Amino acid sequence: MQAQQSGLHRTESQLASGKRINKPSDDPIGAAKVLNLNSTIAVIDQFSRNVAGAESSLAFEENVIASVNNSLQRVRELAIQGNNATNSYSDRQVIAQEIYQKLDELTSLANTRDGRGDYIFGGFSVDNPPFANISGSIVYQGDQGQRFVQIGEGTQTAVGDSGESVFSRVSSGNGTIEIAASSSNSGDAIVGAYGHSSNYQPGNYTITFNQAAITDPIAYVITNDSGATISSGTYNEGESIAFTGVHLRMSGNPADGDVVNVGPSQNRSIFDAVKGIADALNRPTEDSAATARLHNELAQGLGNLDQGLDHLGSIRAGIGSRLNNIESIQNINQDLKLQLETIVSKTQDLDYAEAISRFNLQLTSLQAAQQAFIKTSGLTLFQYL
Repeated sequence: MQAQQSGLHRTESQLASGKRINKPSDDPIGAAKVLNLNSTIAVIDQFSRNVAGAESSLAFEENVIASVNNSLQRVRELAIQGNNATNSYSDRQVIAQEIYQKLDELTSLANTRDGRGDYIFGGFSVDNPPFANISGSIVYQGDQGQRFVQIGEGTQTAVGDSGESVFSRVSSGNGTIEIAASSSNSGDAIVGAYGHSSNYQPGNYTITFNQAAITDPIAYVITNDSGATISSGTYNEGESIAFTGVHLRMSGNPADGDVVNVGPSQNRSIFDAVKGIADALNRPTEDSAATARLHNELAQGLGNLDQGLDHLGSIRAGIGSRLNNIESIQNINQDLKLQLETIVSKTQDLDYAEAISRFNLQLTSLQAAQQAFIKTSGLTLFQYL
């Protein structure tokens, strides 16, 4: 009867909990299997929490970069407006002041904090502002670190980007070469469209213009960084100057000794491009040489600004790619969790029909045993005396 009572109590416990295994002794092998499966499910749940955090961080970063993009678009509009020859100096100053305000706005966006109070563009240095204005220049003070979280078995994703990679690693010029007229030129020549071909030979080149007498044609000599002459010719306004795969056109007339520098694109910060445009607009133009310098610097600034906008587009595309990957991994995690939960259910969940049938059978057996015990225990000689 004690054995039957124990079995009945075990069945009652199973019916109450809905589980076939309530303690390891019920099914040692099954209990170990369930324990391992639940451990794996707990890891997947942690992955899901990591996914939620990663999605939140990346979406927040994408929104900040979208705001940066909008600010740069406004700066670009102002630069084009300021490059109009009909503007007076006071008009350009007004435009420059708005661009300076946009520079402050961009710096503030670059120093954005998340909900935890961490600076999102500081790399691993999240406690201090990553960008600071030092002697009029916006300087990056963070590090190159990039935080990763694990979102799946053997799968990690970056949940942020360093400020340097977002704001400072922007190629100047057209992304391959950069052409800039010297700020000390005294002529009124303006660098126009330029580019390069497949046979471009990277290097630093200097185009120097010469005119011994006012009646002489304007000549130019192109030298490389070691001083060797690469090419030479006569300058004619609007005609292409070509050498080692580089070609450019210029308008206006350079003065004797004027210089145009050609070199590979360098990394420039978005802040430098914006500040350069504002500084150019804020500078007075007393003569044709100063006007030419203004147009050259604005054209150079606009080119750098366009490179910055393209760069931000690539950053946003990378964030979108990471978000898509996170969503895909999350779907895989959820499918795996569902499969594991199904196995756990089949292993430990109770078959109610079988359990109820077993319960009724055990109850009947116990009652029969109890009745038999009563009758058996009543068999004594005293009943017959």
